[in-house]
Amino acid sequence: MRRTLTTVAVVAAAVLAGCGGGGNENAATPTPTATPAPASGGATLKFSAPADGSLKFDQGDVTAKAGTVTVDFSNPSPVPHAVEIEGNGVQKETETVTGADAPPVTVDLKPGTYTYYCPVDGHEAAGMKGTLTVK
Repeated sequence: MRRTLTTVAVVAAAVLAGCGGGGNENAATPTPTATPAPASGGATLKFSAPADGSLKFDQGDVTAKAGTVTVDFSNPSPVPHAVEIEGNGVQKETETVTGADAPPVTVDLKPGTYTYYCPVDGHEAAGMKGTLTVK
């Protein structure tokens, strides 16, 4: 009986040691939500459209530091929208989304003035635009 208990104790200890303290080995390793910034720039520009479907952005004029910039766009509304940045030889846009977040895009921005707008037909003309100043 003593030998059986010893064997069970050794097997149990081995199983627990192999489990890494009771953690789930199949669980995904959490990834950090923030990524290291590049040497210059590294900002994230967050744009959003109003949930009521208005043809405007929630942001007014925007500023950013020169360098590599990530553009995040969120559109909770039932109207399709996107955001496009244009100027100084740059023309970069997010996917057009309805009631969703667009996958982020990155763009290299030099100092200067840019226009951001919704490239969906008629939205820019209706006022869905703004100025992006890069310093």
